[in-house]
Amino acid sequence: MADDLQRKGMELRTQLFGEKAAKAGHEYLKGFDEDFANFLNEQVFGAIWTRPGLPTKTRSFITMAALMALGRAPELKIHMRGALNLGITKDEIKELIIHLSQYSGVPTAVEAIRTLGEVTEAKK
Repeated sequence: MADDLQRKGMELRTQLFGEKAAKAGHEYLKGFDEDFANFLNEQVFGAIWTRPGLPTKTRSFITMAALMALGRAPELKIHMRGALNLGITKDEIKELIIHLSQYSGVPTAVEAIRTLGEVTEAKK
C-alpha cells in the first residue's frame, strides 16, 4: 500500500511541478527527515490529492486559497506554479485572489498579487 501511495504521490507532484521539481522537492525534504518526506508524498499527494470526488484543478484552487488566507507566500508561489502547469490561467488565479480578498483581507491579497507577479514573470 505504501509503495502505491508513494508512486501516486510522485505522479501527482510531477503533474503539478514537473519531474525535476517534484524529485528535487522530495530530496530536499528527505535531507531534513526521510520519514517526513515520505509521509508528505504518500499522504498529502498520494492519498489526499488523488482521492475521487474533486478534480485536481479544484484541489489546486483550494490549496492556493488556503495558502493565501494563511499568508504562506513561499508555498503559495510553488502552488501557483503548479496551478499554471495544470492549465489554470493567470486570470483564474486573479479572480481567486480578488474573491478571497473579501474573506482573508487586503494584505493577504496584496501578497498573493505580488506572488503571482513573481511566478508569471519567472515563466516568461
